[in-house]
Amino acid sequence: MQQVYFISGTMCTVDLWQFVFPKLEKTQPVHIDITPANSFEEINEIILSVITEPAIIVGFSLGGFSAMNFATQFPQKVKKLIVIAANTRGLNNKEIQLRKSTIEFLEKHSYKGISQVRIQQFLHPDNHQNLEIVNIIKKMDANLGKEVLIRQLKATSKRIDISEKVLELPIPILCVVAENDVLIESLEVKAVAKKLKKGTFINIKNCGHMIPLEKPNELAHILNLI
Repeated sequence: MQQVYFISGTMCTVDLWQFVFPKLEKTQPVHIDITPANSFEEINEIILSVITEPAIIVGFSLGGFSAMNFATQFPQKVKKLIVIAANTRGLNNKEIQLRKSTIEFLEKHSYKGISQVRIQQFLHPDNHQNLEIVNIIKKMDANLGKEVLIRQLKATSKRIDISEKVLELPIPILCVVAENDVLIESLEVKAVAKKLKKGTFINIKNCGHMIPLEKPNELAHILNLI
């Protein structure tokens, strides 16, 4: 059994992988919790404290960016990356301003949990009424709560473009995206994957941003091939 390390996205717990982990073959999944981190430097420290090198790291969304950023800083400690629903570029001014206003609002008001509108942005239209998936997203959000949301938004807003550094990595990098993800542009990720020294690109159809919850069978099959 090989150990494979998994990093979840913003306001996601190990519950994100609950449909994937049972389907993994010859793999011992180890979840890395980055929610205590106040910066990408602290995320790197958390990863360093958990992995045994050289590591295979699977990262989803923020976890995918964090995994790539870690690999650019500690390339000798990473054997392979599987990046799910994430890109290499930093946040644009619009995204930064949105996060800033969200943080300011949260610091002054109570947090009633993730909204249905926000959840639907994460999902393919076919899954908007999928109560099992919707409830998992709500549960993860509720379990982490307002303080973690504010901390993660602050910690990850200073997200610089790491494209050039990632392109220099000599390790295999598998980029998995969803065709209907409104948050991550699949063609943009495909273009980067083509430039990687050892890059592979997989596009999952009829799926939104939450690939581990929406398409666990397809994702587990991909991971069983690594």
